[in-house]
Amino acid sequence: MNMNQKVCLLMLALIIALSGLEAPAAQAAGAQDYMYSYWGESVPGPSAYVPSRTIDGRTLGVGPLSGPSDLVAADRIYILDAGNNRIVMANRDWSGVKVIDSFVRDGKPDHFRNPQGIFVTGQGMIYVADTENHRVVQLDKDGSFVRTIETPVSDVLRKGFEFFPVKVAVDKANRMYVVGRGVFDGLIEFDADGKFTKFTGANRVKVDVLDYFWKSLSTKAQRERLEQFIPVEFSNLDLDAEGFIYTTTSERGSLTPIKRLNPSGIDILRREGYYSPQGDLEYTYTSNGGSSIFMDIDVNEYGVYSALDIKRGRIFTYSDDGDLLYIFGKLGKQEGTFKVPVAIERLGEDIMVLDRDLNEITLFEPTLFGQRVNAAVQLYYEGREQESAQAWEDVLRLNANYEIAYIGIGKSLLRQEKNEEAMHYFKLGMTRSYHSKAFERHRKDVLRDHFGSVLSGISVLVLLIVFYRIVKRRRKARLDAHVHGTS
Repeated sequence: MNMNQKVCLLMLALIIALSGLEAPAAQAAGAQDYMYSYWGESVPGPSAYVPSRTIDGRTLGVGPLSGPSDLVAADRIYILDAGNNRIVMANRDWSGVKVIDSFVRDGKPDHFRNPQGIFVTGQGMIYVADTENHRVVQLDKDGSFVRTIETPVSDVLRKGFEFFPVKVAVDKANRMYVVGRGVFDGLIEFDADGKFTKFTGANRVKVDVLDYFWKSLSTKAQRERLEQFIPVEFSNLDLDAEGFIYTTTSERGSLTPIKRLNPSGIDILRREGYYSPQGDLEYTYTSNGGSSIFMDIDVNEYGVYSALDIKRGRIFTYSDDGDLLYIFGKLGKQEGTFKVPVAIERLGEDIMVLDRDLNEITLFEPTLFGQRVNAAVQLYYEGREQESAQAWEDVLRLNANYEIAYIGIGKSLLRQEKNEEAMHYFKLGMTRSYHSKAFERHRKDVLRDHFGSVLSGISVLVLLIVFYRIVKRRRKARLDAHVHGTS
């Protein structure tokens, strides 16, 4: 073998080695069925959801959709068909289709203009973020006009403020929360009368230390040309059963792209999993690389929330404690994949994903594995610990390497005050915090169970010591008396 051949073989070996180093990231970016382990590494996993059908405008008999922007499942299914400036409604079985493309206001027909967000209350009231008309439109369940919420007026608003609502949500007190395009101060909050009250939940400013250093050395003119340190705007929002607001932020590389805001605008999202809910942990820096970018979020009645990553078409689903439950979905050209996914919504235990570019909805249904995981989380949420533990056992029979199941069983045992058993499962689930909590409770159990025996032993020991000292004192007294008597 000559020198050139040796060099070629060496280069080939180096290329293979480097390719091997990138394999985990490629798997995380390209594989459909995977999870993240305790060590933050992508590992293969069973499918939790699989595509069952697609629905488009032709399926519904309303003609092609055009750049649909939002999706809601309430008493009915509501599709906001932005390009056609209309709302397409259907029953939950996709029958009884109705279209709202106009409404009567002050005796005259009125129309939407590139609407981007829709929300429906429990009473059937429809709220539409009518973006290019600078307003939120409220309709009743029949599609009749109720009112509009126009550009807010307040001293706290900056001069020249323009109202471009893109997403909207309304709580049980009829307070309205709006995501505004170009608004970095947080969600725009309106009271039940439609009056602006405040901004809430503003994202923290992300400061680059190097940029800050150079900015401190720059002249005033140079500083004006530099990028300003401003918070990142929200991309979407949803309300849970308790009225707390879940938000997503499309900031790259953020460790908190998902938040749960209380009425004071403070983030109270539980992050007790192995890592903060943030989507992919491994990714390559290619044209489709970089961190996950969440465009929508949906939370169900037992605290499970799913975030839609527009970057790779992933749906990341977390428990209310922040444990990653499963991942599914991807970009592609075959059926069941996405091109530009923009909205996610639950239909019972099924999940719908709206694709703006393909102008269709993909419906996913849970597999047996997904059903068991969902059931285990719901049963625990409802306080049915023993049934939850049994459901997690079923999950482990389907995937023995599913670490979250061990944690789930441990939590169920902890609620049943079976602390020593809980410690065993928390150790298998690699959760130090819960293992410490179970150990602390087990230690108290041991002390309580043996407290009587320990106390009795201490009492006997004290009596023996007292008795010994009395005997010793009397013996010493007799000895002293004997000595004095002899003398």
